Amino acid sequence: MKGIIITLSLILNLAVMAGAQDGVTLPNNIELHGKNLILNGMGTRRATWIKVKVYVGGLYMEKKSKDFKTFLSEKSPKQIIMKFVRNVDGNDLIDGWKEAFGNAVAKDKHPALQPRMDKFYTYFSDIKKGQSIVFNFLKDGVDTTINGTKKEKIKGFDFTNALLSVWFINAKDEGLKEGLLGL
Repeated sequence: MKGIIITLSLILNLAVMAGAQDGVTLPNNIELHGKNLILNGMGTRRATWIKVKVYVGGLYMEKKSKDFKTFLSEKSPKQIIMKFVRNVDGNDLIDGWKEAFGNAVAKDKHPALQPRMDKFYTYFSDIKKGQSIVFNFLKDGVDTTINGTKKEKIKGFDFTNALLSVWFINAKDEGLKEGLLGL
């Protein structure tokens, strides 16, 4: 009986300390550049007309917010974690990023961003189920880590804002957007 109580206690504590969705568990808090960030929300990216699950995303910020218009302009650190629940072809990833930037970023901003977007696209190759991509959105640019490998920082708050916008402005997947916003 004592063992059952201890086990239940551990399970309940884990549930309080982590968010879970579609088999993916993320911690409720992380530390980024000395700041404590909290899990704002989680959502599942679904693709195609049959809604195939692609990845579970989690958005971390210093304080929770359901209003992306407010936090997109803030220079406080944020993080998005993408945990893949299926294999994804690298070319499909790149095409998805191109479409997302096209939808989210004003056309007049593309010329200044294009060299950095092109560099960003080179970071991607095939992703396997269970692998992850982590984006640290900072006031001076974006740190990207793909399956544990840190890529060169892409500099500029304009790029930080553009990349973070792809999940919220003219988002391809409203369910993912709502999940990240904790709606």
